[in-house]
Amino acid sequence: MKICPMDKDFILFRCLHNGPLSPSNIEAKSMNIESLPKEQLDRNKKFLARLVDAYGSCAMLAMEDDSVVAHARFYPQIIYDQFKICCQDPNHAITQEIAEMELPPLANQAERILRITCFFVHKDYRGQGLSHKLIDAILKWAKNNSWKSVRCFAYLDNYWLASEMCTPMLRTYSKHGFKKIGIVTIPEVKDFLQQMKNGELGAEKKKEFEKFCGDKDLSELVDLYEIERQL
Repeated sequence: MKICPMDKDFILFRCLHNGPLSPSNIEAKSMNIESLPKEQLDRNKKFLARLVDAYGSCAMLAMEDDSVVAHARFYPQIIYDQFKICCQDPNHAITQEIAEMELPPLANQAERILRITCFFVHKDYRGQGLSHKLIDAILKWAKNNSWKSVRCFAYLDNYWLASEMCTPMLRTYSKHGFKKIGIVTIPEVKDFLQQMKNGELGAEKKKEFEKFCGDKDLSELVDLYEIERQL
């Protein structure tokens, strides 16, 4: 298994929900869980390639042969503060405006905060320590590239929910020196969980929600910890 920063040789412009991705299958429509239009995928690819040019990388990849089996995307915090972007979610799509935006030069040290925004290990590769390897690799890459700190969200204790949200648990990050700096409630998370609870996302998701979340009130499940690791 190889852990490496994403470069322009292979831009991971969609996510791994339907399976590992390689240069030979990433363009296939069947690998796109949301059936995003080609123009959306083209915008994803363009924007991510520009981020690589500007900052050196914007994702850490776990690769088996030529296939990506896990990834963690990251962006400068000042970009995240402007746009909550996602390569897969149509509600947070990379627009033409975002794809062509002027990328900030990170002129001073106070701006050099890196944000992990999406963390996904394909289900067939979970339990192999890939989350820890990706976090270690991001911290090493960030330090070598003069970032001041790394921030992200984390869930407290629900592994299944963390996997659904592409957000590792707090204890995973704590092993790498991350500290809590706040608690955040994201309304979209509550909406997503309500859809699962109601069965709007299918009977399988409803069954999984009931198994791992029981009869907990949604307000107990939507809080995320804002955490940070100083470098």
